[in-house]
Amino acid sequence: MREPLGGTTSAQRFTSSPTSQPGDRPRSSYRMAGAVVLAWLGMYIHNVADLPHLTLLSPENAIPALVWVSLYVVWWSTPRRSWPAALLLTWGLVNLLGGFATVLPLPVWPFKPEQSLHHYLFHVLYALAQLPLLAVLHKDLRQARAHSSGAA
Repeated sequence: MREPLGGTTSAQRFTSSPTSQPGDRPRSSYRMAGAVVLAWLGMYIHNVADLPHLTLLSPENAIPALVWVSLYVVWWSTPRRSWPAALLLTWGLVNLLGGFATVLPLPVWPFKPEQSLHHYLFHVLYALAQLPLLAVLHKDLRQARAHSSGAA
């Protein structure tokens, strides 16, 4: 059987990766999927609480969901997952920082954020919901570095 261009077969790609031990890919994929869903839910819950007129399909909810799903699919389907993990990490950090920064009444915002404890708490929830994703990604990237330095 001819080896594919990338050096792995599709079966190998979905059962092992350079960032995990053989057979750990499904468990790692479930963790990442759960962390991605939780991160998006943090934003969605904030939007439901503070912008109740929005629906699940409103652009403010649907576009970030599409970004999360797209980044996860790229991460999941790529044998060497360090660059997709870096993209997910960047998006998670944008949401973490955005969760804190957008509650501040800064002149750069095209809106005036509500200054109440209720609103602050939902922004804290939004930001905290990013932390599991960042932790999973940190572990994923650390394992990728260890694997690449061990293979060299």
